[in-house]
Amino acid sequence: MGWLSLRSRLQGSTSFEPVFTQVTDSKSVTEHVEHVQHVEHVETIDNIYTPSTSEYPLQDPSVPDEALPFIPPAIVRSQRLRFSKAKVLAWIVVDNIVYDCTEFIKEHPGGETVIQSFIGEDCSWQFWRFHSETIMEKWGGPLRVGRTEGIVNRFKEPPRYFGSRNR
Repeated sequence: MGWLSLRSRLQGSTSFEPVFTQVTDSKSVTEHVEHVQHVEHVETIDNIYTPSTSEYPLQDPSVPDEALPFIPPAIVRSQRLRFSKAKVLAWIVVDNIVYDCTEFIKEHPGGETVIQSFIGEDCSWQFWRFHSETIMEKWGGPLRVGRTEGIVNRFKEPPRYFGSRNR
C-alpha cells in the first residue's frame, strides 16, 4: 500500500507539487494523483455565520407562511454544526418552514434528543407521524422564524401500511 507524501517546492511557498503515488498488489494497479494547494485561512466552526435572534426573530402566529422572511438553506444547515459545538440555535425544518426550538427543546415531551437529531435539517415526515395539525398550530406557530427551500430529509419515508397485509 502506498502513502501520500507532500513535498513543498520552496519554503514559504503557497502551493505544493503534485504528488504521484503508485499502489500495487497482485490484484490491481491504482495511481493516485492529487494537487494540494495551501490555504492561508481555513474556516472553522467558530467562523460559521450565526444569525442573531434579532435578525430572524420569532414571528407572530397570525403571519401567513408565505409572508415569513426567507432564510437561505446554507444558513439553516450551518446551525447543525453551531449547535453541536455551542448549543446556539436549534432550528428544524418542517414543510419548508424554519422553527426555532432553542427554548422549546427542553420542554419537548419526546425529549431533547429527538429535536437535536434534526437541527438544521428537514424532519417533515417524522414530525407528521407523531403530531397533528392542531399541535402544529398551537406549539409550532409561535416558533416560526422563516421559510426556506432546498433542505431535504436525509431519511427516506417508509411506506405506511393500514389494515392487514395479504401475504
